[in-house]
Amino acid sequence: RNKKMEIFYDYIEKGGIIFSILLVMSAVGITLITYKFIEINFFNDLDLQSFEDDLTVTSNIGDFRRQIDLKPSSEKKIFLIETLNIIEKNTSKAFKEKEIETLLQKKYLSSQKFLPSLEIIAQVSPLIGLLGTVIGMIDSFNELELGGSLVDPSILAGGIWTALLTTAMGLIVAIPALISHYFFDKKLTNTVQSSSVFLTKLTNKSG
Repeated sequence: RNKKMEIFYDYIEKGGIIFSILLVMSAVGITLITYKFIEINFFNDLDLQSFEDDLTVTSNIGDFRRQIDLKPSSEKKIFLIETLNIIEKNTSKAFKEKEIETLLQKKYLSSQKFLPSLEIIAQVSPLIGLLGTVIGMIDSFNELELGGSLVDPSILAGGIWTALLTTAMGLIVAIPALISHYFFDKKLTNTVQSSSVFLTKLTNKSG
């Protein structure tokens, strides 16, 4: 374990400030990925599929509301009650659908919290890594110019190795962030589509 820690600290020392920045971005990325995974899979307010059976067995909106009232309190229940309040208004069906669509869009935007941050990490970290590599290469070739024919090739190779380290780190940070962003965004989009279908059925049940 001590040997691994020594190697890790050696990477930080050789990578410099750029490597340290990428390390912080990696920690932030992992935190955001974990948070969004838990939120989307266990606390997703948009996922209304658990109420599908209640909608099927009830014959009208009044019966469905009574079924929902028996459910334990949750953000999903609050969202559904807000929707029912819109449906029970004495307004045209087109106006109700427009209000429900607005409410659903508002929930969708709220569920996208921190996804833009994840996208920024995915896009920026390779560029920061590349910047570190370019700076490292400049330093290496500067040493080559100053030393002339007396430069030890192993020192030059070590400088290039250190420079490439930041690019590798940038990609290590970016790839999981990019995959996670795509996965979360796709899952949220699919959930909104299924919830939209559910809410359309609910509106139609009101007659």
